[in-house]
Formats: sequence, structure tokens, C-alpha cells
Amino acid sequence: MTRLAWTLMLLILASCAGFSGESDVPGRPPNVVLLVGDGFGVGAWSLGRAVAEARGESLAFSTAETVGFLDTRPAGARVTDSAAAATAWSLGMLAPVYSIGIPAGEDSSEVLFETLGRAGRACGFVTTARVTHATPGPFYARVDHRGRENDMAAQLVKAGFTVALGGGARHFRGEEAGGRRQDQRDLIAEARVAGVAVVEDLHEALPTDRPVLGLLADSHLPHSLDSSEADPDLAEMCVAAIERLRASGTPWFLLAEEAHVDIACHEHDGAGVAANVLRLDRALRAVLGTVDLDSTLVLVVADHATDSPTLMEYAAPESLSVVTMSVARMEAEIFGGESWEGTPAALEAAALPVIDRGARHTGLRSADLDRLITGESHYDRKTALGGILSGRFGISFIPYEDHLRSTRVHGHTGEPVPVRAWGVRAGEARGIRTHDLFGQWLRDVLGVAWPRARTSIDTEHSPG
Repeated sequence: MTRLAWTLMLLILASCAGFSGESDVPGRPPNVVLLVGDGFGVGAWSLGRAVAEARGESLAFSTAETVGFLDTRPAGARVTDSAAAATAWSLGMLAPVYSIGIPAGEDSSEVLFETLGRAGRACGFVTTARVTHATPGPFYARVDHRGRENDMAAQLVKAGFTVALGGGARHFRGEEAGGRRQDQRDLIAEARVAGVAVVEDLHEALPTDRPVLGLLADSHLPHSLDSSEADPDLAEMCVAAIERLRASGTPWFLLAEEAHVDIACHEHDGAGVAANVLRLDRALRAVLGTVDLDSTLVLVVADHATDSPTLMEYAAPESLSVVTMSVARMEAEIFGGESWEGTPAALEAAALPVIDRGARHTGLRSADLDRLITGESHYDRKTALGGILSGRFGISFIPYEDHLRSTRVHGHTGEPVPVRAWGVRAGEARGIRTHDLFGQWLRDVLGVAWPRARTSIDTEHSPG
């Protein structure tokens, strides 16, 4: 059975199951954990599953009580990005790509953290990306473009969160202090003055008497393949955040994102995709082992699929265990952020030791060297290197030429993505929802549905 046929069969079964909009659980609303695999489509899941099975392991994803699907289309386009998807989850309204909430004004609605704060609930997020990145941003911020991370950082300091853990410290410091802020504001100092505990590691239990902002890296946290024992694992971050949220004594909501599945897909890094899927699965196991499913709903979703990683007939997923370095790190060590100015022979001499150390891989063909030399940016070179290595393991991705034709959302694809559910109201995850209906359902589960009945943000100026 082809992957398309398999996906269509799953969609038909899910849609036939239907879903209920009513809860059988009386009393206070449940706690909710929303685990997001950025770019975590069926192809990425299949690759992670194959690697786990080659190790004699199974994935916690397979234990889901209920499986449904999300139709990922945004407002005004066929294919979404993370910002538009997360905005729809936060607001319950479709949004155009790049949108982070709705900028304050007559058409604005409360983002989810605002609504939860007004209701006296605890809320927070953890991410392996920057805390100002496109998935967590729409839950607390309002800007007209996902690139305005400095603005989101300033809004996060004032947002009503209980805990926020991730990278991105550079957006909280001025350029003179080694950050990215031209206004030279020290948002870390401002946060502390406002009563927020700012931490740089998870070596100790988080404070429970005030909000906690964990800035654990200057930019994104490391890729799973590049992490050291000193770097927090997503599972560790989830457990720390849940413990902090529990201390509030109120129903709570946690968003947890594994961002590097998407990043590895973009870079055609098959081993990286699998490693980050397994990191997401470890986080799910940790969550399921920490929460009480009689009072908690746990969801695993994706915002979209990315670059269609595919196992070919001749694939050797068991061989991916030899890979110990991400494509991004290999590219950085080989090129140092610059285009190659030397000869193909000199590039081969520089590249082979790095590739052998990171992937036990020997030999580059002349066509491989041509792709690496002609890459105009580090992104071109990473995707070229990823394609070279993944191809040797029997893993394919969207052709790079097609990838580049998507000018707004490079490599994102429009197929539906699974929703997996455990615990309270898990049965309602069946069926097929759009991102906005999923956001409305989240608010219903949390007991904070807002009264406005609008289906999408104004798309007059929407890209696409």
C-alpha cells in the first residue's frame, strides 16, 4: 500500500468515527498538555518509528487512545506556517501565514494565555526553539509578522504566564550586551523587576512563588543529535513545567514544542528527523508518566508536515544509528558560515573528516561536490549535504527545486496531520478538524470559550 493510500484510509476511518462536542466529565475543567511536533507529519512519524523498531523499541505515540486529523490550511492560502497554525489554535480563528495573534485593535481577540489569565488559570510553554519563535508566540503575543521576535520578547515579559522555558536569550538583551535588540533594553532585568524569576538552567527546582522564565540558550536549544548532557532534554523541561504549573493549585495548560523535527526536515536531514521525533516521543512518555489522565487531556499534534521524508524500499533505518551529528553542525564545521572559495578537491579534503566523524560516511561524488560548492547560502549547503547523506540511507525528501518554489513556506506541505489523544475527553479528538475548530475545541475543553463567532482573521492583505 502506498503512503498516499495509507493516509487516505486513515482519514476515512477517522472521519467515519465522528466526534462529540460534549464532555462527560463534570466539575472543574481538565488540565491540558498540548505537545506539538513542528513539521511532524506522517512521513516524519514513519521514519522515527522505523528507527525505533530497528532498536527493538516502540513509540509512545502508538498507545494513543484516539487518533484524528487536522486539516492544516490557513486563511488565504493552501499551505500554512507555524505562526498561522498556532494563531488558529490560540484564537480559534484561521489566520494568514506569518501571523502572531491579531495586533491589538477593534478586530483583536484575546490570545489563549490572556483568556486563561483572566480566568485565574495557570499556563505556560516549553520549546526547543526560541521562546519568541512562531509556535509559542501566538499564545501570548500579538504582532503582524513572526519575524518580530524582539517585540514578542517585550510582550512575553509582561504576559500572564506561569512558566516559559526555551532558548532565545539574544532577544532579551541589547546589541551592546551581545544580543539582538537595537533599543538596548535589558528585558531580563525588566522581567526580574516585574517579579519574574529568570533562570538559565534546570539544575534546581523552579521557584513556585512567582512566574518563571527560563532562557536556556542564546538561540534555539541544540538539535537532539548535537545535545550534550548539560543541555536540558525536552522531557526534563516538560516535567519541570508541569511541576511548576501544579503548584498553582488551579487547572492548567501547557504547550510543549519539539521544533527540530521541522528544522531537520527543511535540511533534508533524515537522521536528524528521526532523532528529534524520538526526543518528542521521550517527552510524551515523561508527560504520560507524570500527569493523572483522570484529570488531564494529553494531545500530540503537528502544525503542518514538512518536505515529505519518505523511506524507500531499499532504506536502511537501522544504519542511522551511526549518525552522531546533525547536518547543520556538519555544514557549520566544514564551511564556517562562508561559501566555498577553493577547489572541489580542497572541499573534499575538508569535508570528508567531518562527515566521517559525524556519520561514518566515506566518499563524495563529483555531483555532490558541485552541489556543495554552488550553494549560495548556508541553507542551500545544509539541504544539499542532508540530501547527500539521507540518500545513502534510502531516505528521500521533496526535490530541492520544488522546495525552493514555495517562496513563503519552503518545503511545507498541505496534507492533513494526525492528532493523538490520551485522558479526559480524548474520544473527542476523532474526526477531521481545521486548525480554527481545533482551537475552539481546546477552549471548550479548558472551559474558557470566548463568545465571538468569527471564522477567520481578515485576509485582505493575506499572503497567498
